Parts: sequence; C-alpha cells; structure tokens
Amino acid sequence: MRTAHALLLAAALAGCATATRAPSPPPTGLDEAAGRAVLLRFAGACEAGRWTEAYALLSPRWRAATTPERLAADWRGAGPVAREAAARVASLLRGGAHLEPLAASRGRLVLAVGPGRAARLVEEGGGWRVDALE
Repeated sequence: MRTAHALLLAAALAGCATATRAPSPPPTGLDEAAGRAVLLRFAGACEAGRWTEAYALLSPRWRAATTPERLAADWRGAGPVAREAAARVASLLRGGAHLEPLAASRGRLVLAVGPGRAARLVEEGGGWRVDALE
C-alpha cells in the first residue's frame, strides 16, 4: 500500500523545491484529449519538481490527504519507481495509447499501463484529476 500511495503521489508522476510561480489552472473538459493533457501535465510537473502544480491536478481525495510538500517527500521516498511510473505514462500517451471509460463507472477514465497497473482519472468540476498512477 505504501508503494501504491507513493506512486500515486509521486508521479501518483527529483527532489526539487516547489516552483515559485503560480501554476496555470488545470485543463478543463471531459473528453479524452483533456484527460491526456492532465496526465501529461501531472507527469511533467512531478518530473520537474513542480509540486504545487502536480498537487492541483490530484483528485479531491488525494488533495485532502496530502500537501505539495508531502507529495515531494513521497516522490523522493519512492526512488526510481516514481520516475519510471511517470515516464511510462507519458511515453504511452505520446505513443498514442487511449484512455478508456472505467467500466460501470461514470466520471472515470483509465489508461492501462501494464499488468495490474493503470493511471486513473476522476471527474471534478468540469475537468479530470489524477486519482491513481501505478
């Protein structure tokens, strides 16, 4: 469970400090393109150490359970696993992989990452937010 928590918070996508400039608002829209944009932005923000930006892209349940500082600490604590998860998701999306609606659940998209692994998005306020990155 600790590993899954770290992966979600880390990549959920480098121990850099939080960026000082305010991040732009999260992408809006509930189509696949918007979901892809959120996942790519989340992975990029984590890889670059922009923890405030990454935090804003998390689902409500994760924002309630963490802070940008904790997100950074979890990223560092996960070691290469977090970086690999973020890179894998970004690579799949850039390679044309599709996000699919989660079976029997409205307001959720999933990107299959590997056997038993997925990136999951949930709907919030007219846009997608990262709920899992395994």
